[in-house]
Amino acid sequence: MKTAQRDMTVWKDRFVFPSLIEGYIKGMGPRFTDKARARLKAAGLDVEKMPPAIPALDMEKYTRIFGEEGWPEEPPLEQLRLLGFNAIRGWQTGMLGKAAAAMIRLIGIERAITRLDRAFSTTNNFSKATSVLVNRNEALITVNEVQDIPSYWIGIFEAALELLGREGTVELESQDGPVGVFRVKWK
Repeated sequence: MKTAQRDMTVWKDRFVFPSLIEGYIKGMGPRFTDKARARLKAAGLDVEKMPPAIPALDMEKYTRIFGEEGWPEEPPLEQLRLLGFNAIRGWQTGMLGKAAAAMIRLIGIERAITRLDRAFSTTNNFSKATSVLVNRNEALITVNEVQDIPSYWIGIFEAALELLGREGTVELESQDGPVGVFRVKWK
């Protein structure tokens, strides 16, 4: 996998919030083992004493550890997709996620898609999304920072469809550097 070129002056001010880590842990359920906990701690993240914010550049290695430990039988891209999918399941059981998930269900898929920034802001201070409704059952969603893990985002959008009670598909339409465009279709 190729990592997109980064402006390090921007990345020093990008952080991930503990709610995402909590979503990973809850979403993994019994797959989050003592071994995973130890690997994360050795890499610099003590999940028992989480800081108020985690540098985004450090989070990349933690994300890979979560995926490797959660789904060791799967290839790396599938590990990340499954982590994204299960992160949303776990996120919606936490305090912030539960409130956001209830609001998303209430407003429906079309309005929810246009408000992704609000949901993303509960997990970090840098992910932004714009959405274009192609028709009543399809949207193009552009995410500013997918880097080299678009499969993770596919899992997130698949879980969002599940959250909304919709069946559908998610595909990476295109990627230009860190920016990814996803085609989301639903029934």
